[in-house]
Amino acid sequence: MIRILAESALQLLFVLPIVLLTLKNRKLETVKILVAFTAFYLLNQVLLYLPFIYPDLKISNWNINWNWSGKTYAIIGALLFLAVYRKFPVSDYFLNFKQDRQFLKQGISLVIIILIIQSIVAFFSPSKSVNFETLFFQFTMPGINEEIAYRGIMLGLLVKILKSKNLILNPALWITSILFGMAHGFFLTKDFNIIFDFQPFTVTMIYGLLWGWITLKSRSILLALISHNLVNGMMNLIQMR
Repeated sequence: MIRILAESALQLLFVLPIVLLTLKNRKLETVKILVAFTAFYLLNQVLLYLPFIYPDLKISNWNINWNWSGKTYAIIGALLFLAVYRKFPVSDYFLNFKQDRQFLKQGISLVIIILIIQSIVAFFSPSKSVNFETLFFQFTMPGINEEIAYRGIMLGLLVKILKSKNLILNPALWITSILFGMAHGFFLTKDFNIIFDFQPFTVTMIYGLLWGWITLKSRSILLALISHNLVNGMMNLIQMR
């Protein structure tokens, strides 16, 4: 547990300078929202690793190849956070199905382009054996957990306290995307040695930027969630050729 907390704290420290430089103000209310953001990030990370730290907490016979239990706990944790921290309506976290109609066609087009590019990359990637658990997991869990957490709650909180000149340079967008990349490419070993894997960090950060931009433009995580699961699922499906 200490290792996971230390790992998550280091990831947060990495983006701390951006946070401090772009705060709208240093009022008590802003600090409280920043504390809520930090607490949620730590909660999400701990819940994801909980079944590995305490194997008895694994749900039934899940987790054959994938972290079903951790993802489930993280989703439940996000819902509990929203239930307890009721400062803002869920729409402020982009947790709604209503889309900005002016952006809808553009958003769907972007999702299709992302899917086509990822499918081409997957086609030229090493093949793997067919695994239905992998397909079921990748078509469902990553998008639900990570979009609610990163493009939903975390992005929604940071947008309220960080100043932004335009959408492309939006610090909330970049911070959540960097943390998304760090969660996939920055780790501490059992001996507390740092492992930084540049490739998954970069790829997931870029996807985080794309899905975050779509979320901010559409005012909903729906397109990002659908795109996320389709990208993960189709990549694995194509590789199982």
